[in-house]
Amino acid sequence: MNGNMSTRSSGHGSPRWAWLLGTLSAALNVSCGDSNPDVLRDTTGATFSWTCSLATCTVEPVDAPPPAQCNDSKVFYSYLWGNFFEVCSVVGMDDGRSWFTNGSLCRFVVCDSDDECPQLPNAKYACSAGLCQNVESKGEVHEAQVVALCMAEEPRPSDCQAQIDDPEVSAQFARARENCESPSGPCTVPAECRQP
Repeated sequence: MNGNMSTRSSGHGSPRWAWLLGTLSAALNVSCGDSNPDVLRDTTGATFSWTCSLATCTVEPVDAPPPAQCNDSKVFYSYLWGNFFEVCSVVGMDDGRSWFTNGSLCRFVVCDSDDECPQLPNAKYACSAGLCQNVESKGEVHEAQVVALCMAEEPRPSDCQAQIDDPEVSAQFARARENCESPSGPCTVPAECRQP
């Protein structure tokens, strides 16, 4: 037995370490939610593993293209959560903790039922219109989300600069601006785009 681990009883008939382990396990279920899926699927059909431990969750490609390359920058997949749950190709910043992306590099997580939607300690998602949407703000859309909804079926790009320079992508951002009162919304999703 590890010399740092006490075997004193907790008063409940179990060693203190067993009680602590049980308490941490219960906290993990509360913090990550009891019904988190193991796999997320986006609007392109790409799949990603979804893993949570304590307050940290990660998304990793399973059957998905590599994240969009951006010169020599560190690129990887991460997620955005707010009104919708999105998996995005992101570019890591030099501090090692921050990253950036834009709406053309993100795709929404799709679902057929609530149990396919990820759950976070401070945000609950349900399946609505085939998308994982925050139960407290369903249907609210901002500018970058209009872009992602209009590009929902487009394959994920392989290069971020080519995506940024693409005239069709620029047209999507212009169309989003035309349909939004401000970048943070409220916005109207054009009829030809995927509807939330």
